Parts: sequence; C-alpha cells; structure tokens
Amino acid sequence: MRLERALDEYEKRKKKAEKEVEKVRKKYREHLKKKIREILKKIDSLEKKDVPGNVDDNIKKIVIAEKKNYVTALRNALASIETMDDLGKRLPDLAKLHVGHGKYLLLIFEKDVYAINRLLKELNEDYVKYYNELGRKGLPDLRVRELISEVEKTKENIATAEREKLELGRELKEKERELDEFYREHGLQRLEEDIKNLSSSLRTAEMEVRSKASKLQKPIKRMRLHEPIADELVGDSSVALRKPDEFISLLQRLYPRLDGKYRKTAQWLMENLKERADAIEREREKLSELERKRDRILADGDARKKEIWEIQRLIEEKEAEIRKLKRKLEHLERELDESLARLEEILGESIER
Repeated sequence: MRLERALDEYEKRKKKAEKEVEKVRKKYREHLKKKIREILKKIDSLEKKDVPGNVDDNIKKIVIAEKKNYVTALRNALASIETMDDLGKRLPDLAKLHVGHGKYLLLIFEKDVYAINRLLKELNEDYVKYYNELGRKGLPDLRVRELISEVEKTKENIATAEREKLELGRELKEKERELDEFYREHGLQRLEEDIKNLSSSLRTAEMEVRSKASKLQKPIKRMRLHEPIADELVGDSSVALRKPDEFISLLQRLYPRLDGKYRKTAQWLMENLKERADAIEREREKLSELERKRDRILADGDARKKEIWEIQRLIEEKEAEIRKLKRKLEHLERELDESLARLEEILGESIER
C-alpha cells in the first residue's frame, strides 16, 4: 500500500476508533459516578456511627480520631475524581487508604471498613478493565505526516548549513591567500631569513669574543685587583663587549703580568676587540632595525589574521550546528521508522515509502 493511502486509511480508522473510545469513556464515567456515590454513602454511614459504650475510654478516643482521619482522607481523595483518568491518577492514594486505616478503627467498625475497602478494590478493578478496553478500542497517535515534514525540513537545514560552511571555507582560503600575498609583497619571508642569519652571525661573533675574554677570568681573579672592570669580568665575560675601551685599558696595564697563553689571548683582544665590538654593535643595530620592520609588517597583518580567526570560529559553529542537526535527523528517522512499522501492524499491510 502506498504511504499516502495508508495514512488516509489510518486517519479514517482513528476517527472511528475515537468515537468508540468516547463511548467507553462515557460508559465508565457513569459507572464511576455511581460507584463513588455508593462509597460516599458508606462513608457517611460510618461517620454517623458511635463507638460502642463498652469500649475502653482511651481506645474510644483513638477510634474517634482514626475514624475522623479516615473519613476526611477518603472524601478528599474521592472529591477530585470525576473521570476514569482522574481515578488512575488517584489510585496510589486510594491504595494507601485501603490499608492505612487504624487497627482500632478496623477492630470496632470492621464490617463498615471492609465494605468500603471492597468498593475501593472494585474501583481499581474497574480502572484495569477501562484501561484494557481503551487499548482494544483506541489507536495510537501516530504523527507520521508531522515526522515526514520534520525530516524533510531538517534535511534542508543540514544542506543549507553545509552550503554556508562551504562558502565560509572558500572565504577562509581567500583571506589566507590575501595574507600570504601581503607578507610576500612586503618580503616577510626574506626578512625572517635575514634576521635568522644575522642573529646566528651575531651569536658566533659574540661567542668568539666572550670565549677569549673568559680565558682571562682566572688569572685576573687571582690578581685581586679590586677594580670594577676586573670584578665585572670575573662575573661576566660579556663586559668585554659592553665596555671595550675600559677592558682594553685593563689588559694594557695587566699585559706585562700575564704569561703564556694568557698573554697571547690578551694580545688578540687588544688588537681585535675594538674592531669586533664596533662591528657587533653595528650588526645589533641592523638586527634591531630588521626586527622593527618585521614587527610592523606582522602588526599590519594582524587585522587580516583577526578576519581569518573570525571565519574559523564561524566554521566551527557551523560544524557544531551540522552535528546537532544530524543527531536530530537520526532521532526523527528512527521515530518515523517505528511509527511506520506500527502503522503496518495496524493496517496489516506493508507500506511503500
């Protein structure tokens, strides 16, 4: 059977079933009212009865209190019951009253309490019959058309979100290309390489001078000169580059007191330090200028980077939306499959989707 025809047949049967269900509701509603009136009469009768005179006064007080509580609780529970559905909601409360009366009340008014309990039990049995009859007469509320519409709408939303994600992806690539082009036009890569090479060259040149200067730390320390420049050298060999003139002056004074390899090292420094220090200083200034230029380029590129990060954030949000929609689609399709299987059971025919 084709789906549309199956749905029309289901709706026709459901309308018919709803009429049958309403007949069942009406039948049991009238029966319920009659049964509740009967119970209320029993309650009124119990309420009016006095405790026999031969009952102990203490027990008599307890029985009076139990009777009052029992009668009041029963009336309150029954007052809120107008339909069988109301009864179903209040059955747990009635079940408690069925066994919750006091032992002395049952002892004195056994016949009355048992009569009421029998009627309460019949109410429970009536509800079971009512529920079963509704199950036989009624049909489940299958929202197949609504589910089909929701499935199609969700598929459309997924397709839209995926198109939007694709467009964002294209926009991201374009922005990344523009950023790369901007860096290329301003020579960022070459600049980075120049900074790297110059930094390496500087480290090598500084290391050479500091290595030479560090060889003189021990002999100068042993001389105990107590001069600021000498004390600085003992703690840090870079002083030779920071204060080359003072350092050379120190070496010229100490040169006669040095011997062997120390004298040779001092001579190299006296001859080369000034030139090396000046060259290193020039290279440092050049490196600083290159780094400032690179930083300006990177700062100018930050605005473009922010655009890229914003697009990446939007893509992540779109991916999360797609995942959520796909989970919803799986749930809807599963519910639709279950509803169609139930519809096939009701109609007794397979359905072409």
